[in-house]
Formats: sequence, structure tokens, C-alpha cells
Amino acid sequence: MKTYDVIIIGSGAAAYNAADCLYKNNIRDIVILSENRLHGTSRNTGSDKQTYYKISMDGRSSDSPYRMAADMASGGSADGVKAYKHAVNSMRCFLKLYDYGVKFPRDEFGSFPGYKTDHDDTARATSVGPLTSKLMTEKLEEAVLSENKTPFIDNRLVVEILTDSGRVCGVTALDTVNEKIETYYAKNVIAATGAPACIYKHSVFPLSQHGMTGVMIDSGVRLCNYSQWQYGMASVDFRWNVSGSFMQVVPRFVSVDKEGNEREFLSDYSDDIHTAYSLVFLKGYQWPFSADRTEMSSAIDIAVHSEISKGRKVYLDYRKNPRDFCFDKLCDEAKEYLTKTESMAQTPVERLFRLNSKAIDVYMNQGIDLYTDMLRIAVCAQHNNGGVYTDDYFMSDIKGLYVVGEAGGSFGLSRPGGSALNDTQVSSLVAAEHIAENIKDIPDVTSVRSEYENITDEFITDDSVDYSYIPEKMSDCCSFIRDEEKCRSLLCEIEHLLENYPVKHRNPEAFFRDRDMLISARALLITVLAEMKKTGSRGGAVFISDGVKKAEDVSYRDYLTVTDGNNVYFEKTKAVPVTDRPFEYYLKG
Repeated sequence: MKTYDVIIIGSGAAAYNAADCLYKNNIRDIVILSENRLHGTSRNTGSDKQTYYKISMDGRSSDSPYRMAADMASGGSADGVKAYKHAVNSMRCFLKLYDYGVKFPRDEFGSFPGYKTDHDDTARATSVGPLTSKLMTEKLEEAVLSENKTPFIDNRLVVEILTDSGRVCGVTALDTVNEKIETYYAKNVIAATGAPACIYKHSVFPLSQHGMTGVMIDSGVRLCNYSQWQYGMASVDFRWNVSGSFMQVVPRFVSVDKEGNEREFLSDYSDDIHTAYSLVFLKGYQWPFSADRTEMSSAIDIAVHSEISKGRKVYLDYRKNPRDFCFDKLCDEAKEYLTKTESMAQTPVERLFRLNSKAIDVYMNQGIDLYTDMLRIAVCAQHNNGGVYTDDYFMSDIKGLYVVGEAGGSFGLSRPGGSALNDTQVSSLVAAEHIAENIKDIPDVTSVRSEYENITDEFITDDSVDYSYIPEKMSDCCSFIRDEEKCRSLLCEIEHLLENYPVKHRNPEAFFRDRDMLISARALLITVLAEMKKTGSRGGAVFISDGVKKAEDVSYRDYLTVTDGNNVYFEKTKAVPVTDRPFEYYLKG
């Protein structure tokens, strides 16, 4: 019946930073629960050069927190206060990571040079290579577990948030090794559990990443901007973003039918093939699909999706140049970039070696040789820009339940590439400091009981129960192309499944995971269907529906809120330009 000051759920960059910041604020009665220490997105994902986005620190740029926040909020439906906090605290968090051993590049004077990233034209981005978030996680883990000696309990799947009178008082977890239900009481809970990666088949999230959004919806939290996801091309046999240099070297795009017949297909979707090749290059900067670029670089995503929808498989081929490829016919930006970086070579893989050899190594380490193998791809879910609604201290509607990192709804229609890594650090820092300031006023509660106390004793095994087809349907109708009719049909199907959710399953772990997936998917379908006719295509998705407005016809921004995954409403307000008022007045939505 022990009550911790704080329970932290997760073992990624956000969770470990929360634990470290609590420790440094003299909050030591804490414990970390993780379903598996080596799982999760922070430790297992990356890209060609995984980016960290922070305020410019190159010694030359005239940057400011206000400018950075304005850029982060400029895409729309963003929370200006959170954007400002992300900007103000970015330098502090970034330098801490550097001191912990994440050695971001520095020049001879000690400043940190940067580069341009998605949805941003500044030089705020930096990287330590394809595995930046992995290194962040490892260095923070070393501080938390080895130096701070923070208690860590592994193989615990949190299945319930316990509350009392609107305040969190603990969690229920399944011991996945012994299949036993356990209760942990706490004055505060920090959920650093990532996005609901479980709801899509075509996904960049590692197979080990599941998320806990359904559990939090069940507890009564609201969601904000939940419909706003980021999608982009990625390899599928080994899940990895094919952004940045993977596109800038202009590989072949090959479609293969069921009989094994190959063809290059970009010419089917473009009047001029070298215009298409220039758009491939631009995908390096503009990797996420955008409804605003469907006639530009995002046309490549649509072409890939169209081929896959015909039952074909799509590959990138780095072994030889695309058909009729001519360097001199590329756009000026492509020619200038490849020339300045000394990346011109006879084949895409040779260009990739010159531009970023570590990108080749990532696949080589997974048994995929880009010198000899084609790379199968799809347009995949990569990041949820929305999530659980939180206040300015990253606390949800449930008092004491903080949601940090990607599980929280910190971003809107778009976000600069790499801002998610900064978010893991800033949100966990702000939450930890808020807890430290208020911990003395929170009473112990150990009287609440779990509704799952006896489930493992009564559990009936049934190997025939299988919901693996739901993520495939979600990728088909509710990813970057959203079909109203199919979404409505799938929502009805999921509602029926949840109404009749079995008291038997393959095992207790699958029972809880599938239930969480179904609740998370249902909430997304509800938000998408509610948004569809209000806003039209926008952000990272386009809508297929009769009567949907075009985005340019909508004069307001909609702040979408889901309560308990069921009730949906909009607050319509005229947009307030970010430069006209202080951030505390900036429209949330």
C-alpha cells in the first residue's frame, strides 16, 4: 500500500528526463514502470540524420524564443503557450544533453551550427546521425539508473489509471512475465508512453511500440488535435524513414505486380519526368505529406499510395539512375545542393555514400544492402501531432496526471522536423518542476481498487480472437488519405467489437493491448469524421467525401476536442495572428 510521490510510465527520452529532473528537484520517492526497457520509439527509430530542433546557437543567427515559437505555431491549430515554452527551454535542455554525452556538432569557436529542416527555413536543426534519439535515451538512462539509482520495474503493462474525485491516485499494471495484476499508488503520474502506434499497419513506429492512449481515454482525459498525424514514405520490411538524403540522391521508384513485373511509374503521374525527379529531391526537405503540397512534392506520396492501392509493391532502387535521368534538367536547388556537397556520382547509392554514408550503414546493419537490394516502401504514419490535451504544465484534465512527449497533444497541423525530440525534454522538464512545486499539498489515497483485480484468475484463453486486421483497415481509410464512407463503416465495426469485447483472448497481455488499440482507433475515427466537413483537407491528410470544403474556404481554425472518445465538439474562433498579442492570448486552435 505504499504511495510514491511520482510514477513515471515509459523508458524513452521523455520518461528518463522526467525522472532526472525530478531527482534534481529533490523528488526521490519515484519509480519508473516500463513494459520493456528496450522497446519504444526513442530507442528504436531514426532517419537519415535524425534531427533535434532548438533555438539557433550558431553564433550568427538573430533568433529569439518568440521567433521560434511563432514558427512552430505558424502551421495552425497549435498551442502558442506550449510553443513558447518549447522555445524558451530548448537551449537549457539541449545543453544538458550535450553535457550528458550527446555530442552535437560544434565549430572551432564552440557554437552549434545548424541546418534547415521540414516546415522551417531557419538553421535551428542539428543531429548526431541517424540514431540521435537512441543516444539521447541511452545517456539519460545512464544518469537515471546508474547515477541517480532511480527504481525501475520492467515488464509492467499499465492497463488502468486509478482516480479519486478527479485526481490521479495510481495505476494498475499487468506483470507480463507472471501474468499478475498489480496496483501502484502515487500522488502524481507522468505518462511518457508515446503515440498510439498500434492503430496503423503502415507505420514507421517500431513493432515494439504500442502506446497507452486508449487507457488514458478510458480514464476520462480529453484529446486535442488528435486527427493531426504526420505521414511520409518509409521502408516497411525494416521500419525507417526514407527522408533527407534518401530522397536527395534521386533513386528510382519501381512498382512490382504480383507476377514480379517491374516498371518505373513516376512518369504516369507527371507531365515532365524531370519535374518529378526534382520533386523527389525536394522530398528530402519536405518529407512529411502535406495537403498544401499535393500538386508539388507530396504528389510523390500520392503516386506511391496509388500504386500500392492497385495491389502492387513499391520499391526504391539505388543501384542505377531513374529512366532518362539527366542532372542538368533537375531544378536549380537540386543541382546546387548536390554540387556543393560534392555528391554527384553515377548512381544513387554512390551519391548517397558521398552525401551520408551512415544512411547506408543503417540498412546494412539490418541485412539490407542498398548496393544490391531494392528497398520496399509505403506512405506510413510517423508522428501524432496531437494527443492527450494538457495545460501549460503538461497536466491533463485529471489532476496529477501529466502527459509528456508524443503522447501529449503539443503540436498542430504541422511541426518543424526534430521538434518532437525537443518536446520530449521540455515537456518532461516543465512537468517535473511543476510537480516539485506542488507535491506538499497532495494527500495519499490508497482506497481505490482496480476493476481488473481478478481478471488473471478468471481469464479464459481463446487463440481464435484476433484483431490484427483493424490496423490494416485504418491504414487503408484513415491515414493521409481519408475516405468518409470507409471511416464510417470501420467506426461502426469497432463500436460493435468494443460493445461485445470478449472476456477471453489469447492471453491477458493481448486482451489489454487490443482493447487499447480499439479505443484509440475509435477516437481517431470519431475526430476525423467530425473534422472532415468542418475544415476540408488540411495538415497531413486529404479527405475523400462529398461536400467537403476546401481548406482555403475555412476562415476559422478548429480546436478539436474529444471527451472520453465519444463526444466531439468544436470551438470556432477567429484566428489571432501570433504577432499581434502575447502568447498567453494566442488562440489554442
